[in-house]
Amino acid sequence: MNLEAIYNKIKNGEMSLAQTQKELSLSFLEDAGRNIVDVRRTMRTGIPEIVYGEHKTFQQIIEITDRILEHNPLAIISRCKEPQKIQSHYSPAQEVHTQDHTVVIGELPKTNGSVLVLSGGASDHIIASEVSMTLSALGVKPLVFEDRGIAHPTRVLDAIKTGIQEDVSAVIVIAGMEAALASFVCSLVALPVIGVPASIGYGYKAKESALISMLSACTPNLAVVNIDGGVRAAVIAALIAKR
Repeated sequence: MNLEAIYNKIKNGEMSLAQTQKELSLSFLEDAGRNIVDVRRTMRTGIPEIVYGEHKTFQQIIEITDRILEHNPLAIISRCKEPQKIQSHYSPAQEVHTQDHTVVIGELPKTNGSVLVLSGGASDHIIASEVSMTLSALGVKPLVFEDRGIAHPTRVLDAIKTGIQEDVSAVIVIAGMEAALASFVCSLVALPVIGVPASIGYGYKAKESALISMLSACTPNLAVVNIDGGVRAAVIAALIAKR
């Protein structure tokens, strides 16, 4: 039972003080076979446990996801190697949403707030889709503009204009190479900007140059997550937007 459900039961007189204390005192960790699942993380933090699927077997993902769904309305799987197999397992009994390697099982919540998502090039698409799907699963509307690299800076302006018109609460910028897009966006908005350095580039320190560039930026409204860290950027932006 999540926090909203407990609140509604208390408000409707369906739970006593003793029952509420018992529910809140239940263990936050439950064993799912060989895996420990923090099924009540949403209650504590507003952010559910997100299953990192890249190095897990199909059976491990199913075990963990099933346990999450016992206590939560949806489950998020990132870096999923077999999204169609996951979808086939849960559909049609469960609503399933997929974007590339990100899978959400369960009905998407109503949106509360919005976030602008910009990516530098087509090579950043996988990260952009991870950001977009995660934001949607967390109840925040993503406004996504891809292939808006600094090589043609006027491509950024209409995206920024749309974001301002839609009253976005934050901007996520995904960029590889020298990641100049992040600093440029920061100079145009009075908003927190979350930079996601992408592992895209040529030659010397190709997979690190975007991170170094973003960390060294002089624009003070830029915060930076780790390389290819789409999920973390989405979570931070969602927490900002929902407040």
